[in-house]
Amino acid sequence: MPFGLVFRKAVLWHEGMEHEFKNLQEIGRDPDGLLWNFRCSTQDGFRLEGAIAGAGPSIHRLPYMKTDCSGSFEVANNSLARAVLRLERPGMPVETLETSIGAVLEMVGR
Repeated sequence: MPFGLVFRKAVLWHEGMEHEFKNLQEIGRDPDGLLWNFRCSTQDGFRLEGAIAGAGPSIHRLPYMKTDCSGSFEVANNSLARAVLRLERPGMPVETLETSIGAVLEMVGR
């Protein structure tokens, strides 16, 4: 984004309902190990904490050309990443969703 503005939003479809999280907060980020941890919440009290681990043999690191052709930057991608989401909803027990393979994580920068 120009002017240094960053906008982050996450959308989760769960039990047939869309939940939009606008206040995504990064807890941890490791581009070398391709790890990302975050938390966010909705206005109605739905809270989510996520951990995505993308290290392993299926990680790809590719150079992408800058749009002004002044050079390139590296993008790391793993579409066989592991993810754990912890969901907290008012009046409901905490729920954990987990996949050991099949989450996608793409990260730019070091």
